[in-house]
Amino acid sequence: MSAGQRQPEPLRRIITTHDPISGRATFSNVVGEQVSFTGFPVPPGKPTTSNYALAYSTTTFPVQGLSPPSSAIPMCKANLDVKHYHSRLSDPSPLNPPTGTSCTIIEVPPGSAVPMHRTVTLDYGVVVDGTTELVLDSGEKKSMTKGDVFVQRGTAHAWRNMTEKHDNSGILRVFFVFQPIEQVRLEGGKVVDQDLNLSLREA
Repeated sequence: MSAGQRQPEPLRRIITTHDPISGRATFSNVVGEQVSFTGFPVPPGKPTTSNYALAYSTTTFPVQGLSPPSSAIPMCKANLDVKHYHSRLSDPSPLNPPTGTSCTIIEVPPGSAVPMHRTVTLDYGVVVDGTTELVLDSGEKKSMTKGDVFVQRGTAHAWRNMTEKHDNSGILRVFFVFQPIEQVRLEGGKVVDQDLNLSLREA
């Protein structure tokens, strides 16, 4: 983050599981409830203009290994999704593994923007707090406010924080679910690849 910008407070994330005997739902304590934010790496190697928290992540689809340990399920095969997520927290990435999903919350400080980039993902998103301008590389723009939903289909985009200071202290917060996709192909078979440095080439 730039000098003088606040570090976001950790968010609270709750995970549930099953009692191995009754099958009733219980709260998991394998991973702590607090999730810290870290700088969003777009473009890579440059000072970050926003932060993200990896609220959850999976490595398979459908998700495997949700069963609790029991006489039928050995510990090594139980709660595999939670174990994989826990292992990613030491070096989290906001994007999903190649065969899984990621639940990521991004926070953009007042007056900041997430530069133009493209990921090879299908993104479901909800504006949780604030107002943003979604900018596409075609030049098209749409304003989105709290509660608005978007679907990004592997397209290049940027986010501008347009939140007024009296609204959530000017902070933009967006909830994402990233999912893997097939490569997008254009006329002549050209492949649309991931590119986190689009903003540098546009400058």
